[in-house]
Formats: sequence, structure tokens, C-alpha cells
Amino acid sequence: MTIFGNQGVALITGAGGALGRGIALQFARDGVRRIAGLDLSQNGLAATAKAVESEVPEIEFLPVTVDISDERQIADAFRQVVDRFGRIDYAINNAAIASPFVTTGDAEVQDFDRVQNINLKGTWLCEREELRQMMKQEPLPPMGESSTGRVPVRGSIVVVASLLGLRAMPLDGLYTISKHGILGMVRTDGVDYATKGIRINAICPGFIDTPLVTPPIRKLLQPQIDKTPMGRMANPQEVADAAVYLASDRASYITGTVLSVDGGYNAQ
Repeated sequence: MTIFGNQGVALITGAGGALGRGIALQFARDGVRRIAGLDLSQNGLAATAKAVESEVPEIEFLPVTVDISDERQIADAFRQVVDRFGRIDYAINNAAIASPFVTTGDAEVQDFDRVQNINLKGTWLCEREELRQMMKQEPLPPMGESSTGRVPVRGSIVVVASLLGLRAMPLDGLYTISKHGILGMVRTDGVDYATKGIRINAICPGFIDTPLVTPPIRKLLQPQIDKTPMGRMANPQEVADAAVYLASDRASYITGTVLSVDGGYNAQ
């Protein structure tokens, strides 16, 4: 049997990028057959749909173009997902943007607002919709034997935060603020929903080798990459594996926690 037993619905924000695509693929490989991908990029979503459907033809992939910082668009996007699939069981809140590399003293208000509106407010808006939907729906049938006293599972949420939710890096204050805020939300919600059958966790990736890491950005990041004990960046699959694990029933006693996926960086 696959991890998810061919049941449940997964929703992934930022599904048009390399990491979101890797997460969608891993859900499909592990048995989820209905996946909704949310992203601002239609082309990115089309590429993800093609990749997932090519590898697992029986997948139903629903692409939804949305700006996650817009409350009305988010409400409409989630309505589309529930109208199509009836429920949301596994949610990965992955969408985010980078911030300008400046000190706080040199930052502009419009840059602050843009980063927080997408990374923090947008993630909160998604999590709010996910929690509301999960609280309304019946739990999935248990997979395997349930332990005594275990609360039926209504859903699982994983937020992709960052190493910079735990640490600071020079010139990246706006992004760091947003990711620290996300971890506060995850810990609080993990406690608030622990007895309601919904688990909420976060992963904190370090530096990930994606097309967004252009040669100039890599040059800027190289001193930090060199400090990573494993001596390299992660590939997207390594981060996707961690996200899907936390979403799955294999992490049934884990909630409100933060998992570092950073090659040992935060252990220093």
C-alpha cells in the first residue's frame, strides 16, 4: 500500500515552481490521486500538470491561478477546489517571494508590504481557509490500526518556512520577518487544533538549488552555502520528501513543530 492509500485530496500553493512541482510529484508517487495546485503563474501550473500527469496518468490535477495575497481570490480558489474534489486533506503552503537584499534602514515601505502580503498574510489566508474546510469535513478512514484515544484525522497542514525563520542572514530582513511570523502561526495553530484532528507543522529549508538561484544570487549566497555542514544546497526532492512526510499519517504524533531541512546549518 502507498503512504496515502490512494485516498485524500492534496492542495499545494506555489505549485508552479520547482519545489511545488516536486511536492506535487511526491504526493502522486505516494498515492494521492486528486491534487490542486495554486499559483500566480499559469505557465508554471501547466508545467506541473504535465509533469505529474506524465508520471502518474491517473492523477486528477486541478490548476488554479490565484494571487494568494488577495482575500477574495483565495476564497474563490478554495471554493473551486472544494467544488471539484469535495474536501482538502493535505495542504502544503509553499508560495512565497524573495525580498530585496537591503538593510532595514534602506528598505522601502512598498517592498515590506509586498513581501509580508504574500509570504505572511497570504500564507495566513490559505491556512485560514484550510482550517475552516477541514473542520467541516468528515475524517478520512484510518490507515492501519489506530491507537487508543487517537483523534480522527480531519487534515494535515505543512507550511514551507525557511532557515531564515530560525536564523538571520545579512541584508535579508524583510524575508526573515515574514518567515519568523509564519513559525509563530504554525506553533499557535498546532496547539489550538491538536485535539480537533488537524495537525499543523512547518519545514525550514536551507538553500535550495532551483532555477531561481541564478548565478548572481548564487554568488551572493555562496558564503552561507559554504557554512552548511553538508557543503551544498538541497535539491527540491529532498525538501519535497520532508513536506510530504509531515503531511502523511507517518507523522501522526507531530504537530506544532518545525523541521529543519538545511544540511545541518541550524545545528551550528
